[in-house]
Amino acid sequence: MSSRSHLLASGSSAFALAAVLAGCGGATVDGEAPEITADTPSSTATSTPFIEERPEKPTGPVPPPPPQDAEPEPMPGEPEPHAAPDSAAPAPEPVPGSGDFVALLDSRGIVLPEGTDPVGTAVEACARFDGGQQMDEVSGWLGEQTQLAPDGQGFFLGTAVMTYCPGNFPKLG
Repeated sequence: MSSRSHLLASGSSAFALAAVLAGCGGATVDGEAPEITADTPSSTATSTPFIEERPEKPTGPVPPPPPQDAEPEPMPGEPEPHAAPDSAAPAPEPVPGSGDFVALLDSRGIVLPEGTDPVGTAVEACARFDGGQQMDEVSGWLGEQTQLAPDGQGFFLGTAVMTYCPGNFPKLG
């Protein structure tokens, strides 16, 4: 069968199927079609429920929104902000992302040995990535420094890179 005759055959079968389906439309189980009349009054022409709900336009000046708090509330899962110390000594500058980084480590139960600064270790790991070391080298160094299991090393390095040096993300493998 040529492609043209195949096309004609499929087209005529589709037409026949459409004609059969059109003939069945509207029939009920008893074989009678429901009666539809155009004499029914339209209730939408006389009813206007939405006009009553329309807000009125302001006639005078609109007041500004209320002032927002200086410090936003912490997101769920973030640590609570610490109260400012009462002493006159200036507080040390926090490392950007250090609170989030330490909170992420805490949430996973990753604890570094006594005296090991997690932020300093993360910054050192980033410096090693920046210096050209690969994941296995930095992970080996981290394991020697922190005695973390390989799973903990991976989480620590992933979190450190995500927080302090996202440009090194491809080096995580």
